[in-house]
Amino acid sequence: MRTLIWFRNDLRIEDNPAVHAAARRGTEGTLGVFFITPAQWNRHGWGSPKVSFMLDCLKSLNHELESHGIPLIVRSVPHFSDISGVIHHLAERYQCDEVHVNQDVGIDETNRDTLVSEFLSQHDIKMVSHEGNSILPPKLIRTGTGGPFSVYTPFRKKWELHLREAGLPDPRPLQVHTRLKPLREPLPHTISEFPDWEHRSRWQGGSKAAEKRFNQFLEEPIEDYHTNRDYPAIDGTSSLSPWLASGTFSSRTGIRTLIKKHGLDFDSWPQGPRTWLNEIIWREFYRHVMVSFPALSRDEPLQKWTELVPWRDDPHSFTAWCEGRTGVDIVDAGIHQMLQTGWMHNRVRMIAAMFLTKNLLIDWRLGERFFARHLVDYDFASNNGGWQWAASTGTDAAPYFRIFNPERQTENWDSEHAYLETWLPRAPGSLEPIVDLSRSRQQAIDAFKTARTEYEHDNTKIPALFTPALASA
Repeated sequence: MRTLIWFRNDLRIEDNPAVHAAARRGTEGTLGVFFITPAQWNRHGWGSPKVSFMLDCLKSLNHELESHGIPLIVRSVPHFSDISGVIHHLAERYQCDEVHVNQDVGIDETNRDTLVSEFLSQHDIKMVSHEGNSILPPKLIRTGTGGPFSVYTPFRKKWELHLREAGLPDPRPLQVHTRLKPLREPLPHTISEFPDWEHRSRWQGGSKAAEKRFNQFLEEPIEDYHTNRDYPAIDGTSSLSPWLASGTFSSRTGIRTLIKKHGLDFDSWPQGPRTWLNEIIWREFYRHVMVSFPALSRDEPLQKWTELVPWRDDPHSFTAWCEGRTGVDIVDAGIHQMLQTGWMHNRVRMIAAMFLTKNLLIDWRLGERFFARHLVDYDFASNNGGWQWAASTGTDAAPYFRIFNPERQTENWDSEHAYLETWLPRAPGSLEPIVDLSRSRQQAIDAFKTARTEYEHDNTKIPALFTPALASA
């Protein structure tokens, strides 16, 4: 039998169930394929940082596959809907009986896989799905009544219980194939629809770079992760998010490493590793939510009543936020960090998101789309979950009346202004804020309170589906 691996957001060979299964089944050889889908990526809001990093990861993947005798084919089609015919042609050409994939979350991805699977089935080619992008399958953890979780803490407890009972065994060694010769197809460095990212050299794509970063994290930062992760000027986080988003690093690999060191009694772990585990479970939680509530993939909030919030149509303020010139220093510093590096410290992401959605009362979907365009670690489930948390519209959302004060956040986490001085292109305090923090906070609370009251009185007043314009900043 000959098999085909269809790579998506899983650009690695180690700890990759689809790769291992296809290589084991492919007694006559195994090939890999990756589809570049520019129109689809653009529709999903991707930007040059994510695309550039993914193309670099693709080159690294190609080298890894070659060393195991697995040729990689790269094809470009505009949309997901164009994949069925091409992948069928490749399977027929190379006489592949099975196509192996790791499951994706998201409604478009799910529909794509259903269409491709049905099309291949009509031609006697089997598509085999595996769980390779989460530690536990997103639909596995359920409430006592069999429904999905919408609150993190009970999800985490049940997730940990299941992992403690099931364990996390090592993956089987990957077989090396010798039956197929490398194709030596040139891989694209750029694609015309996404200009080459000028800060591309800041991030090295591929599994080797991810492994190096993870090992650096294990050497020291993880021990103090629980305290240092909130200080944006300190290199206190793993910074693995770009590799996790592209699938060049598996969260399963990371947690398995910690289990081998600390065991399966998670409550007995040192605080640093324990806190990092919690953050990985947040990632698992957001994937669980995406699968369980498909409407989130259509720009809908989980909390339906928040569709009645009177978001302000204020292009001037939104542009100021996008360009890092709101006069609120920590917000502006975070935006400049993202525009220059493709990455923003997580606490600053929360501060910037809450300022936009509460103090400026601008729709969270505009901020979500802006982040998607500029983040090298853009991941739909995590980005959507984070924005809905900040805007009080989603799962486990911050109560609408609990609003971060950016000045107090700066005092708590950047009191010496080390972060501000690194990323702010002006002296701290030199630009007048575009909004009064106290007054705008109260206006936001009043707006949310009124929306909730209106919904409780008449829940048929939900407006038409929101279609945000993409920010060009």
